Amino acid sequence: MRNVLIDGGPVTMIWGFLIVYFFSLLCALSLAEISSKYPLELHAGAAIIAKDSYGLICSWFTGWFLLIGNWTMSISITFAGAQFILSVVGVYVDQYQATEYVTVIVFYIIVTVCGLFNIYGSKHLESLNKICVAWILFAIAIIGVMILARAPTYNSWSYVFTEFDNSRSNMPAALTFIIGLQQANFMMQGFGLLPAISEEVKDPERVVPRGIVWGVILSGLSGIAFIIPILLVLPDLSSLIDQNDTMMPIVSIFTIVTNSKIASAFLFLLVLGNLLFSGIGSIATSSRAVFSMSRDGALPYQDFWTYVDQNSVSKVPKNAVLLSMAISYILGLLSLVSTAAFNAFVGAAVISLCAASLIPITSSVLGFRKRVRGAVFKLRGIGIIINLLSIVWLVFTIFVLSCTPSLPLTLRSTNYALFVFIFATFIISILWFAWGRTNFHGPLIDSDANERVNVIEMRNMGTASTTGGDYQPVLTDDQLKSGSELSHKQANSSNMSASSSSHLDVNSGIDGISVGDSSVNIIKETKRDGLDE
Repeated sequence: MRNVLIDGGPVTMIWGFLIVYFFSLLCALSLAEISSKYPLELHAGAAIIAKDSYGLICSWFTGWFLLIGNWTMSISITFAGAQFILSVVGVYVDQYQATEYVTVIVFYIIVTVCGLFNIYGSKHLESLNKICVAWILFAIAIIGVMILARAPTYNSWSYVFTEFDNSRSNMPAALTFIIGLQQANFMMQGFGLLPAISEEVKDPERVVPRGIVWGVILSGLSGIAFIIPILLVLPDLSSLIDQNDTMMPIVSIFTIVTNSKIASAFLFLLVLGNLLFSGIGSIATSSRAVFSMSRDGALPYQDFWTYVDQNSVSKVPKNAVLLSMAISYILGLLSLVSTAAFNAFVGAAVISLCAASLIPITSSVLGFRKRVRGAVFKLRGIGIIINLLSIVWLVFTIFVLSCTPSLPLTLRSTNYALFVFIFATFIISILWFAWGRTNFHGPLIDSDANERVNVIEMRNMGTASTTGGDYQPVLTDDQLKSGSELSHKQANSSNMSASSSSHLDVNSGIDGISVGDSSVNIIKETKRDGLDE
């Protein structure tokens, strides 16, 4: 929040969020269409939707950008939780200032708690997701009511929607506003992660696109419901930024507005609960990204990372969870060396997620959208317009996230996120030539049944090979000309398309959008690869 207050204040906070909300919804619609046609992980869909000549390399980069984005996003959420906790401690302990070492220790504790819940409490993830949705809605409502009820004074509606202050950024007004979009982009970039659960839900060709779109819609509405009360009671910016540069602004706002340590403690608890739920979910999605990329040959020792104990109750890829935790532990140490370096990795998270979404959408447009014909979720005639606007917005977002929030530039204040992303892209490219070309096979599709194959299980049974037999890395152009050409398996797919109003059983409980009809399910999972449905 500090950066958006520096880069324009109220105008950037409310109008910038609305702009990001609108274009994020367009991107979500584009990905929803792709996910409804190919209900697989995003990197698998990228392999199929791109032309045969470059489908595999598109899948490679999409998968790695998603993996890096998942890891770094998880770190940013859990580290923000650590900073928030220590900021709260500063409210109740006079002149308390947390050191970098204490912050890292608290960060490690949060990562450990979230990781252990994923390993030993994963059977409760569905219930936790429902609690999380209810908690967020409850928290937003209670926070809004409490700060409005206890605020000694209120800002005018004119202040909320027209007050613009770029004096602290030392940049031109237009550039200040653009850079201020960073915070909103960070909040709205989770829509590209949902295809990872395609193997864990029923009717993924309907449930996943519905979840992508409604997730963005509800996130935007929740954001607006949170931002407007905050701006109505927002204290003078000098008391939030200039006089206190160690405490998180949201902590200062709650403390100043409520003028009560007990009331503010209750609000802190609501925010902390949301951060904890988000931390658990971020490690869950990170581990699924590790699992799916390892299964497709992107990581060495794939049998180790995809191992699932069939005798366990949870049936989760524990080694993938532990790897995600280890990455968090290692990168968290960067904050001890350089705050700027650590912030660069956090910024690179959203850039990586943007790049992961950009590849399949661009591939669809380059193929004149032929490979999304017959999708369950249809954009119809406006699809090309939505796709093109999505591409422009994602490229623009990468530029925005690469900008420094204020001048003058120093080694500490410079935004190194783009440099980290470029370096990561370079490493991914090297890995492609050193490992990917010979080991990464992308999504394995049964060329007869057009189904995802559980390669690891079949290899152990001696019935499949990753390089031979009847299994092909991706579908050919002829197989994708029309959904009707694949109707020899329609008997299986008809059961999956019997209802257009199914509930999202995993990760959110949203329904109520009609996503059209389909005569054939293009790709369906024959096995769940050991993961719980």
